Formats: sequence, structure tokens, C-alpha cells
Amino acid sequence: MGIYLCKRCGKEFNQKSHFEKHCKKKNPCQDINKVIDNLVKSEVDEQIKILVPQFGELSKTLTRELDKNTKKSKGIFFTPYNIIKKSCDIVFEYCAKNNIKINDILEPSCGSCEYIKHLDNITDDVIIDGIEYDDTIYENIKSLKFRNNVNLMKMDYLKYEVERMYDLIIGNPPYFVVKQADVKEEYKQFYDGRPNMFVLFIIHSLSKLKEGGLISFILPKSFCNCLYYNKIRSHINENFTIVDVYDFSRESYLETAQDTIMLLIHNKPGENNDYIYNNNGNILFNTPENIKHIKRLYDNSTNLKNLNLSVKVGNTVWNQCKDILSDDSKFTRLIYSGDIKNNKLELTEYKNDKKKNYIMKKGETEPVLVVNRGYGVGSYNLNYGIIDLDHEYLIENHLIIIKSKDNLTKEELISKFNMITKSFNDKRTEEFIKLYCCNSALNTTELQNVLPIYL
Repeated sequence: MGIYLCKRCGKEFNQKSHFEKHCKKKNPCQDINKVIDNLVKSEVDEQIKILVPQFGELSKTLTRELDKNTKKSKGIFFTPYNIIKKSCDIVFEYCAKNNIKINDILEPSCGSCEYIKHLDNITDDVIIDGIEYDDTIYENIKSLKFRNNVNLMKMDYLKYEVERMYDLIIGNPPYFVVKQADVKEEYKQFYDGRPNMFVLFIIHSLSKLKEGGLISFILPKSFCNCLYYNKIRSHINENFTIVDVYDFSRESYLETAQDTIMLLIHNKPGENNDYIYNNNGNILFNTPENIKHIKRLYDNSTNLKNLNLSVKVGNTVWNQCKDILSDDSKFTRLIYSGDIKNNKLELTEYKNDKKKNYIMKKGETEPVLVVNRGYGVGSYNLNYGIIDLDHEYLIENHLIIIKSKDNLTKEELISKFNMITKSFNDKRTEEFIKLYCCNSALNTTELQNVLPIYL
């Protein structure tokens, strides 16, 4: 048995010199007490998932009663208990550490009141306002009884204009795309493109927060990086303190596979470096661990813009050109996303007999690099290929085209594209896409300006 014991990790040493060397290591040993605490906490969390129903009976009933189109169009998906509990735990632990008193709470999309029920159980002498827009849901919750002073209202939250301000605004806002015409003009400065309802909820909630108040929202992971939401992320970074970004990707909802995070912000300016990465004005949000990883992945990298390469979507829509498509190889080759397999160009025969491989239209001959666009929600895999043909071709609009702006010879161009594909195949690129893309694909702007290129 050793005579020297490290109280931090529990390791024993027979020689004093070995013990002292161990204690002076640049990277200290693991604290065994913290390891044990984390293991116990992890086991407790797993048992809670097993023993505690993740969805109340009302949530299950409403999920069955509401038709699929209604749920999709209004972004109605009920939040599991473990997400509600964890997000509330984070909020109230922060309040306890910082001596923040919560008196007035708002749940702006209260649904089946799962959040409100939990808040009602863990708080005393607070006022909780809940807003619900859907008629069916409201009829099912309006008579619920609570310990605290709970006020349930049926209305459109974005039209909730009372002077009342809140210490805590918390919940899981709906996710669905909104028409520009339906958005207030003053909100449009905070996003680009077509707005999603959850972004409008964030914007509206910022104006209803007391000084020193908190917002805790469950959001799609795409909020962390999507360029459309960069303006609101920048506004939050400049004017608020990011308390936490918590990854809920492993959790599941009723009838949706959306990956989510919890964003907790404090209405006071603060230092947010642990939670953000500024990539030439594009503000990324993520967990501290992932931000550190992203920063490492950007080390010693460049991007396609700096390499003087242009990026655009293919401009041929095959199903709008059916009358000039052909099976005859004497015409221009039309390259589809399905023709790029294992990062090489192949001639593919499609089951749809109207989808033909050639088009009676003038094409191009210069070599280009193409990348798949990706679709919908799900993991994005970078699929690419160099197009170098002896005859004319056109690129279908489900592929992204990378071209050089420099006047290069064919050999120089192919060499440059080979360097890019080598970077695409780099393990660091795979790691970056997994961290950055979350559950969406890279668009042309991100491919040109955001994706790191390793030369």
C-alpha cells in the first residue's frame, strides 16, 4: 500500500518524487468526488426518465385530438417533463446564486400547461400568466386549478400589448414559418428571409422583460447558427447576458424529431464569450464545450471566399424543362444531385422516365465543383464532385456550384478543386458540419463564408 495519497483522484504512490510530480502536472487529475457526483446525478436523471411520465394525460389526449395539419401549421408539439424540469432547474439555480427574486412569470405558449403545472409545484406566492392561441387546447385547460395565482388567456401572444412586465418568461414557443405580410414592421430589423414564429416570440418577449429579468426558451438548434437569425443573435449578444445554452438533442417530443436547445438570457449586458463565436460578423451560439471546439476547428483555416471562389445554386429546374429533356447523348448533359455518388460523377438512370440525362439547351464546358444542397430536417452529409467533361453540361438546382473567379488554366483549376475536396474530406470538416449544421444543411452563403477550408 502506498504511503502518499492524492486526495483529488485517490491514486497512491510509494515514492515522494512520483507523488510530487503527479501533483504538479500541467493537466490536473480528475477530482474523484466530482466524478462520483456526476455519475450519481446521471443515474438519477435516467431513473427520473423511467419513473416519471414524460407527458401528462392531457398532452397525450390533445395530441390525439388535434389533426396533423393543425399541429404542423401552428407548431404544436408538447414538451416532455425532463426538459421542463431541467430548464426550470437551471433557471432557479441561477436565481438562487444571484439573489434574483421571481414574482411575475409568463408562459406565452402554454399549451397543455405542462410548464405551468411544474412551476406551480416548485414556487410559492407568484403570479403566472399563461397564453394559448388554439381554441381546442384552451377549452381543455381553462378550468385547471393551481396553487398560485395563475391566469390563463386565449389570444395571439404577438398581440399581447399590456404594460405588465415579467421577471421570467419561459416556455417552448411554436416553430413554423410565417408570411412576411403578417409580421410587424418593427420586428423585421431582427431577421432576414422568411421569419419563423419562435423568432417573433423571442423578439416580442425581449420587450416584455423587466430589467434584470430572464427568458428561458426551448428553441430549434438551428437558431444557434442559421444566418437568417444572425441579427437577433447579435442583438442578444450586445444587450443581454447569455446565462446558458443547454443541448437537449437527446430528448424526444411527441410526433417530432426536432433537435432543441434551451437558451437562458438575463436582461443585463454581460460577457458572452463562453457561449458565442464571432465569425466575421456571423454570431454563433452554442454550449461552452462546443464553442471551444468550433474555435479550434477554425484555427489555421481559410474559406472559399478568401480563395476567390464563387458559390451559387444550379440554375436548371428539370421539371420546368420537361419538353426539352432528352435521352440522346448528343445534347447537353444535365447533372442532378443523384448523379453525385461517393463524391464522383456517375450517369444515373432514374425511375421517373420524365427525368432524363440530357437537355436540348446550350451548356458550359469549364470544370466546376458541385456540392449537394441537403433538404429538410436531419443530419447533413457533405457530398461533392468535380465536373470535368469533354462536352457541354448544365447543373440542376439541387446542387450548389463552386467556380473560380481567377483566370486559371484547366490544370490549375482542377488542382485548386482537388485541394478543396481534400479539405472537404478532412475529419475536421466532418466535425465542423456536425457542430455547426445541427439539423439543417449548408446554404450558399455558409458554404462560401462559414465553412473552414484546410489547405
